Amino acid sequence: MPHVRMEYDARPAPRRVGLPVYDVHHLAPVASGAFYTASTFWAATGVGVAVLTGAGAIWAALRASHPRWRLTYSTGHDPLVDPLVGGRLEIRRDGTLLTDPHLVRLVLANPGRRDIPSSAFDQGQPFQVDLDVPYLEMVGTESEPSAAQPPPASVDGSRLSIGPGRIGSGTTITYLLLVDTAPNCRCTHSLLDVRVTELPAPPIRRAPWQLPLVRP
Repeated sequence: MPHVRMEYDARPAPRRVGLPVYDVHHLAPVASGAFYTASTFWAATGVGVAVLTGAGAIWAALRASHPRWRLTYSTGHDPLVDPLVGGRLEIRRDGTLLTDPHLVRLVLANPGRRDIPSSAFDQGQPFQVDLDVPYLEMVGTESEPSAAQPPPASVDGSRLSIGPGRIGSGTTITYLLLVDTAPNCRCTHSLLDVRVTELPAPPIRRAPWQLPLVRP
């Protein structure tokens, strides 16, 4: 700001006159560089980046804790031969001798309001169930509603692979498997943005052809 020096007339009032005399100091020149070279700009930019990064982290955490889709699965099994018969009966399937055949029921369900799309299977990796048995064969598939198209499934050794494929909202899919000896099921998946939950084993609903082959 300019420095003000006041000079007054020594004559008595009302002839006294006081007139300000201004000593104007030169202002320091302002740097004329581009605005983005100023330190304040870069400080503000850093704050903005920090805010965006924090918002992204919060969004990712919310997305992980609240997935877009839901999938449940359960496994159960039941022997096809009454245990009292034991080894007194020889059973073969397409020429393969089965010592302790079991029927396995694997149930997948989408209880959510949205379809689980094929793209949810990361890099096309299927939902897999390893039953740890010497013999495995898929003998049937059931869907509810009946018009629902289940994802494709295939058997490789003791492992069942399901998908990739769309699983419709409100759809329940049951895969029926024939195995030799009681299975030990282990499920693995790489589904993206899907909350996968294991449920208790479903009750076995026996059709006439699923009754024990032999009873004492």
